[in-house]
Amino acid sequence: MKIAVMTSWNDETGAAVHAKALVKAWVEQGHKVTVFSFLKEECPKCRFTGKDERYVIRCFGKDFIDPRQILRSEFDIFVVEDLRTLPVEQLAMIFPMIKERARTVHIVHEDKLPEETWFYQFLWDKVVYFDERQDFLKDVYPDADFIPFPCFPLRRGDKYESRERLGLPQDKRIIFNFCQRGYQPYLRCMCEGLKLEAMLLFVIAPGYEMVEKESAPPWMIVREEEALSDERFDEYLFASDAVILHKYHNRYHRLISDTIFQAMGAGCPIFIPQQSEYFQPLKDEVVYYNDSEDLCRKLNALFEDERNVQRVIEAEEVYTHMRSAEKIAGIYIDVFTEVLKGR
Repeated sequence: MKIAVMTSWNDETGAAVHAKALVKAWVEQGHKVTVFSFLKEECPKCRFTGKDERYVIRCFGKDFIDPRQILRSEFDIFVVEDLRTLPVEQLAMIFPMIKERARTVHIVHEDKLPEETWFYQFLWDKVVYFDERQDFLKDVYPDADFIPFPCFPLRRGDKYESRERLGLPQDKRIIFNFCQRGYQPYLRCMCEGLKLEAMLLFVIAPGYEMVEKESAPPWMIVREEEALSDERFDEYLFASDAVILHKYHNRYHRLISDTIFQAMGAGCPIFIPQQSEYFQPLKDEVVYYNDSEDLCRKLNALFEDERNVQRVIEAEEVYTHMRSAEKIAGIYIDVFTEVLKGR
């Protein structure tokens, strides 16, 4: 099947993470995929996470499109990820020509029905959502399909080698605080009972204001890094004994966390806040905490018995297998096949 995807790409956005998992799976399954994305110079605030693959064409900005790049390409299915972030007016101008040659699919990233009229001007052949709380879409699109957010594949690394490459201590447990993509530092004081055996590792974005950056205590490491590539993120996960993903609502709330589905397959126990709406679909695959005291209690419990670690990792593996990018990509192909029958 020939599939075109218009989306953010190789950056920190949820649309880019979602699209990356699907596109890689489609390519591995033998489908011909073309990705249309933002010109990097047109997105100065974007934090890019890697080099573009051979099938990526950057041909638009916030308010313009080079239509030739899209209209010269061959595709049977035209997928749009997160319409709100794209040059909507310009897309609308060439949408009739796209509709003449292909079936169109919108993967919606909205957390409520938009008030803006521009959102509804496109007559999609299929609308898809990935969070069950988005079922409000059926009020407008009765045939909208729920397809879960795909997990990145299961992968494993050598803890010793990863720490060697990252320059991290070999003789301590490492609790990784991921502090990019809107995630915040949370556990700022080492838990009682862990001070002698563990380190807190914070990876923050350049310029992020964190007092401990200048004078970190001996049980803390603070690192400034540009946007982590997939490989660099995995390296930190492989090197760590636990990772904390601390995030609550913000003004750009986008439903479920994309980062959790990327981290899930790396074999590192994940700790997340109980009250956050970002992690709604998850249960035993992660460890929930209510506050810093509860977090410390659960970290201690995890490290006291290796069987506790194994139970969490096994639950992660089961979840990752159930929602693997390969399986989810296959569901999309089934939907595309049905949509194409209507041509």
